[in-house]
Amino acid sequence: MSRIIAVANQKGGVGKTTTTVILGSGLAAQGYNTLLADLDSQGHICHMLNLPKSGGVKRWFYDEEPLDQLIVKARPNLWVLPGDKTTERVIGKIRDESYGEEAFAEMLKEQTKAFDVILLDLAPSLSNLQVAALIASQYILIPTRLRFTDLDGVQEVMRSLQQIARHGHKPRDYFILPTFFDRVANETVTRLRELVAAFGSHVWPPVVQDIKVAEAPGHGLTLWEHAPSCNALLGYPNGNGQRVGGYAHALERLAVLMEGLD
Repeated sequence: MSRIIAVANQKGGVGKTTTTVILGSGLAAQGYNTLLADLDSQGHICHMLNLPKSGGVKRWFYDEEPLDQLIVKARPNLWVLPGDKTTERVIGKIRDESYGEEAFAEMLKEQTKAFDVILLDLAPSLSNLQVAALIASQYILIPTRLRFTDLDGVQEVMRSLQQIARHGHKPRDYFILPTFFDRVANETVTRLRELVAAFGSHVWPPVVQDIKVAEAPGHGLTLWEHAPSCNALLGYPNGNGQRVGGYAHALERLAVLMEGLD
């Protein structure tokens, strides 16, 4: 069966779309047929992969055009359902229909069965579309910067999960991925400790701040293509000949979830 993973945080600038593209392209490189669905009206997934923005999400759900005619191939095994400002019309349709969130979730699950994994990049705000995406997902991945205001975005996602759980929709699990980690900055170290104290093993090892992450889209490349040995991918050295965290470690954890999901 397909695995649907929502990448969510109700705070912007935390690396949500970056995380979606890096992990999605990593899964595709491992042979998984992967779909990235851009549910954010900014349409930044296409921008990061050097593809033109388009209203694919709106045309699929609002106009009910066939999904296979709207997805765009970005790399081997990697497809994108593009989004743009017209995605706002999807939010309106979900809001205006009875049980619109459930209808969107069921349509998404039914029409993406050909893929091994679907990553949903959600907008940094609570809307009917975000709720629908959370309902559709088996797993929730929450990237967050390690700043006081950004951790509030994590709490907002958790409140949303509690809300949909009261209506019978509960994901299998959720995970928090700290991003932009600076191990010599007291603020990020303190916030990481707070996260672990609050959420325990749900917190994955962090991704360090790395200029290579910002460089890659400007070259029209994924991070795996642009800088495969960078610290953001492989983790930071801990002084004992080992590396900690990084997107490669997060990818390994996703692969375990993929193989273990019945």
